[in-house]
Amino acid sequence: MSVERPAGLDASLDGELLCYCTDLTFGALRAACERGAWPPPGKERSGRLCTGCQGDLLHCLRALGARTSA
Repeated sequence: MSVERPAGLDASLDGELLCYCTDLTFGALRAACERGAWPPPGKERSGRLCTGCQGDLLHCLRALGARTSA
């Protein structure tokens, strides 16, 4: 089964670091969204996100079609 990737977030970014605070890659975020599970395994106790990373994460979640409250 293949999962269609939203046009809003280029799959070529999957190996790139999204958040240096938690060592989270775009690919790990995409996989968590596809599973409907947050946080990704191993990131449960990775600490708080800085303001910059929070904004980037929210943008990417929206691009991946995740429901956000903000």
